[in-house]
Amino acid sequence: MNILHVVPSFAPCFSAGGVVNASYQIAKKQVEKGHNVSVYTTDSCQERLKFKDNYNVNVDGINVFYFKNASNNIKNNLTIDTPINLPNYLRKTINNFDIIHIHEHRHSLAIATHRYAKKNDIPYVLQAHGSVLPFFQKEKLKEIFDKIWGFDILYDANKVFALTDVEKQQYLQMGVEESKIEIVPLGINLDEYKALPQKGAFKTKYGIKDDEKIILFLGRIHEIKGLDLLIKSFNKIPNEKIKLAIVGGDYGFLNHLENLIEEYNLKDKVIFPGVLVGEAKKEALVDCDIFVMPSRYESFTTSGLEAMACKKPLILTKNNHISDWVDDNVGLVCDFDENNLSDCISRLIKDEGLCEKFGYNGVQLIQKKYNWDIIEQQIESIYKKFLQ
Repeated sequence: MNILHVVPSFAPCFSAGGVVNASYQIAKKQVEKGHNVSVYTTDSCQERLKFKDNYNVNVDGINVFYFKNASNNIKNNLTIDTPINLPNYLRKTINNFDIIHIHEHRHSLAIATHRYAKKNDIPYVLQAHGSVLPFFQKEKLKEIFDKIWGFDILYDANKVFALTDVEKQQYLQMGVEESKIEIVPLGINLDEYKALPQKGAFKTKYGIKDDEKIILFLGRIHEIKGLDLLIKSFNKIPNEKIKLAIVGGDYGFLNHLENLIEEYNLKDKVIFPGVLVGEAKKEALVDCDIFVMPSRYESFTTSGLEAMACKKPLILTKNNHISDWVDDNVGLVCDFDENNLSDCISRLIKDEGLCEKFGYNGVQLIQKKYNWDIIEQQIESIYKKFLQ
């Protein structure tokens, strides 16, 4: 198959969040299966991506076209994509593809793709990645977008992918026909976790003692992630031999967290390693004792799956759509409440047997359900329905 993925940001901009990693992993698996895969994206990241030629860059066998955004600042501050040459190039090349896979839908790339896919009768699937409803920030702007473009992009899709049953209900709430909705979760690449780094490497790099435990957050430093709640909860734990590692790039919330840390006198107990990828990220996962994602809203937690692959227990808030299968199976689930979160952390710190049980269950679950080999097969079977 000739497959086109359309996504606002792509590898190597993994700091932009889980959508980048998901689209990259799906595309890479499709290349491994022998498909001809292209990606239309932009050159925006926290710092603009730079290549000798932003067109037709080979990324692990994927043909990636990084269209230049007119303004990287507008993209980062207002989340508005302005890829200058994409619409014209898409118009000329869209008939080269058998199927199109759009990731998220409230962006200008999706507007252009919808227009030319419909005009040329090219089937497309849409994966909203938790952004179906106009929630949390810029609600009014999102509602305006939906009235002008968003509903048409949703309704004209041949299929829409929901990460969980919660997201399926959100599609239904937006008026999408139930027959068009497929539940397709996220996963991880199990091959990347066959050989893990030696234990202790992360602790050595950041001056953490062998007998100190590590609470790990891995994701964007953004208000939606609930890191202020995590710091307040961490402050309530009366144990001197615990460190909190907040790993990720700053998306406008770091200064607020630093003020909280100073207020609670936690400067010696909280570290910010920045963005970690590859072996450095796995070193953090191997050395941590508990993975925490305290989100105000979360549709899925890919970094949680990575922690599970390293046999680590999870703690999530009930605001996470995967909390139903995490709770008392691979980890604990709490209210968005500092006392409840603090109690969950303290419980796991004191109960190594429970941590081991959750860690074992997590690995088993990934092997059975949440890995890209199984998920790619499901996606390919859905694609094929529109190519017969």
